[in-house]
Amino acid sequence: MKNIQNRLIVLLVAILISTPNAFAQFTQGLNTDQLHTYKKVGINTNNPTSPLEIHSTGTLGGIFNPATAYLKITDGTTTMLVDGNEIHSNQSLVFGSSYTSDFKFRNVDGSGFEDLLLIKSDGKVGIGTATPQSNLHISSGTDGDAILTLSSDEDNNNEFDNSLIQLRQDGGRLGVNIGYDEANFGSNIFGIGRRLTNVDYWDTFIINTTNGNIGIGTNQTTSYKLSVQGKVRAEEVKVYTGWADFVFEDDYDLPTLQEVEQYIKINKHLPEIPSAEEVAENGVSLGEMDSKLLQKIEELTLYIIEQEKRIKQLEALK
Repeated sequence: MKNIQNRLIVLLVAILISTPNAFAQFTQGLNTDQLHTYKKVGINTNNPTSPLEIHSTGTLGGIFNPATAYLKITDGTTTMLVDGNEIHSNQSLVFGSSYTSDFKFRNVDGSGFEDLLLIKSDGKVGIGTATPQSNLHISSGTDGDAILTLSSDEDNNNEFDNSLIQLRQDGGRLGVNIGYDEANFGSNIFGIGRRLTNVDYWDTFIINTTNGNIGIGTNQTTSYKLSVQGKVRAEEVKVYTGWADFVFEDDYDLPTLQEVEQYIKINKHLPEIPSAEEVAENGVSLGEMDSKLLQKIEELTLYIIEQEKRIKQLEALK
């Protein structure tokens, strides 16, 4: 190790020879024995505190400009530039570690460090955790929320800029699309679409983020909180609505059977019950229809009670 360090010193001195001003600063007041003793090289500094220390001013500033770099490494074709906080290359820039080692991004100070992002040797990535359990593992540790944000159209200038997650299986033939897609889900619509045999379907599940309406099998929710295109299966459905016990009030105007008969002859359906054509066009409100059907059952009960009274009166005359 000592031999390698000595060779590095010689190499750096050779570099400095080609830069007279820097070499003059470096060698001022030093002899060969001191170079061997200190094992520290300074460029533009008389007091290096590490084996190689380069002092300069300015920054690359996000521009590939060798003139503002602190250090330039090149083979004539590929060039890497370094300053105090940026590293640029005009070709692919590769950072890595050995196959059995982890690659880490960390915050450091004089008292310690904090690993912010970790890439394990098996390719698993951890953010906020040193032991990722999946390909991407985000953790807030013992405090705070673990939040993943995908953001687009920050200036609200192009509604066709979308935040979308695509999950794929079987070589891309199957999968789901989750997020926003103006052209397919619609404006301000969050959706989950499915992919089958390389064809995308965009009406599996949607939420209109403007009004909170939900669609299943359809992206047309109009004014309904839940719209479903297809059959629904449930163990129980509870509807809160008005009820028809007013039929038993003393002031209820119960139509006569003759009036009901006349209405049926003309309209071909019961009074206050929609026709088949109306149901086909507008559907049925479950709560309202249950109440109407109960109203007819209660009316029928009153008719039966009245008929029972008449039968008993006729039997009493025998």
